[in-house]
Amino acid sequence: MRRLVWAVVLAAGAAPALAAQGSTAELLGQAHQFYEGLEVERALPLLRQIISPNWPFEVTRDQRVDAYKYLGACLAVAGKRDSAVLYFRAAIERDPFTDLDPSLFTPAQLATFAEARRRTLAVAVRPVQRGRVDPRTARVTFTVVATHPALVDVKLSAIGAGSPLSLFQGTMDGVREIAWDGLLADRRLAPAGRYTLGVVGRSRVTGASDSARVYFDLRHEVAALEDTLPGLDRRAVLPERISVDAARRDVAKGLGVAAAALLITGAANGDLGAGERGGADVIAAAAAVTGVVAFLVHRRHGAIPENVAANARRRVERDSANARVRGRNADRIAATVLLVSPAAGEGTAP
Repeated sequence: MRRLVWAVVLAAGAAPALAAQGSTAELLGQAHQFYEGLEVERALPLLRQIISPNWPFEVTRDQRVDAYKYLGACLAVAGKRDSAVLYFRAAIERDPFTDLDPSLFTPAQLATFAEARRRTLAVAVRPVQRGRVDPRTARVTFTVVATHPALVDVKLSAIGAGSPLSLFQGTMDGVREIAWDGLLADRRLAPAGRYTLGVVGRSRVTGASDSARVYFDLRHEVAALEDTLPGLDRRAVLPERISVDAARRDVAKGLGVAAAALLITGAANGDLGAGERGGADVIAAAAAVTGVVAFLVHRRHGAIPENVAANARRRVERDSANARVRGRNADRIAATVLLVSPAAGEGTAP
């Protein structure tokens, strides 16, 4: 019975320790507490356990970087400078944005970390933040870093189209924000699609090179555009010329009058004198000539001036309305807002 009681007591005492080691986050938190309590020798084995290949739990990139950073800090306090530089470099290589807060670390630790940065060239760019950007008043901002002085080239490329746009080319040392106005090299608004931001750096200290890239999606937010008025079709305009059929009808009318005159003359041939028959012949000939002349005039001068003027007014009104529509559409396009969101890889355009 006594043995059972002691077993329960021991199990109860060991439970917190086992629970504390139940995950990477818990073990890392415990190492932080030891470090902040200046118990460096107790923090070191916990941190080494996290970076060990035999650690059975998942370790995220941020957790691994944090473990390397605190290992370097602990070793710097312990006076083991070379080992501290080694672990600081491991942290920097995995996350070039890694830094030490001067309010939390000693000058000796800061100096050791600076030495690690001097020995390690790494460039990086932060994942693009999701945002809504009006190019007229704001800019898309990219954050890049070079761990020590390096010649850096930052280029923006649309996936599968066009030439890259150089956003920065020069010497960098540390973190730098680079603004993009949303325009491409031809000064036109960047079309919607997937883009990559590439960073290439060459150390001015060691000559080493490094590169990094991130992907993001770009979409446009623009007010709905108006449609222009269609062209005037034949049903919407007045006839501007007398048709050939109408001219033919004039000839028919003239010939009809002439025929009628001749018939009347023939029917009354016995009752009319020579002078009267001659007058009828003249009328018939005149009617026929009038019909032919009207046909020829209509063929050569068949325009209807009032209809031509009315159609011209309609075309001017239509063109003026379309010009106003195009102007409003241009204003809406000029007010296009860029919607930026991070992307995991090349993929396809959204």
